[in-house]
Amino acid sequence: MSETTPAVEPPIEEKKGSSKKDLMLDVLYAGVKGLSGFGLEAFTDLKIEGRHNIPTRGKAIITTVSDNALRDIAIISQVSGRRVHFMVHHKMMKHQVFGPVLKSLGMFRSTLDKEDTEPIDKVFHYLNEKGDLVAMTPESKLEREIQVKAMAGIIKFAVAADSPIIPLAIYTEKAKILNMIDTQGIRVKIGTPLKVEKRLTREKYRDQRYELAEDIINIVDSLKGETDF
Repeated sequence: MSETTPAVEPPIEEKKGSSKKDLMLDVLYAGVKGLSGFGLEAFTDLKIEGRHNIPTRGKAIITTVSDNALRDIAIISQVSGRRVHFMVHHKMMKHQVFGPVLKSLGMFRSTLDKEDTEPIDKVFHYLNEKGDLVAMTPESKLEREIQVKAMAGIIKFAVAADSPIIPLAIYTEKAKILNMIDTQGIRVKIGTPLKVEKRLTREKYRDQRYELAEDIINIVDSLKGETDF
């Protein structure tokens, strides 16, 4: 009578260690998110509109045009009860103070060059393997042409991962804290998820891909009320 060889599993100690580490990171993320959320609501009168557009389950790419990377990380983390993994500029991840903190919160660096595939693997790991939310946001200080090129790259990720793109806008308006103190209130508007056609990754549809990238940036502006779209 033959015996079936049991599947080899990792040692129990490794499983426990991995689960414990994941739990600690979840607790850290929740703690930082809670503190930043309290501060944003107390001192900037944070208001978020359109939370229903963020899926409660499944993958999605969140994007905006960022004015302040660290501030916007804190703000975007408030749009969902789920963890959001941010792709941040590689220089920020090298920072002696911010780098280790951001990494421990599940952030990861942008690519260094065309041969650097580690961040790309990270994106697909979070989207396809974990079914999580990923945020990738071009910076407002960049020229429009570079913003569009970056957004076209995000569209490629969306097609490859079969993931919707969710545009959102972050802006400020006059507000009062406790109806007494004047401040610049932070407002967030979350747009409708966009499903991207698979054909747009093909080279012959490059122009249409860049047109869609421009449209997404225009949608972000329109959510701020800056343009008609």
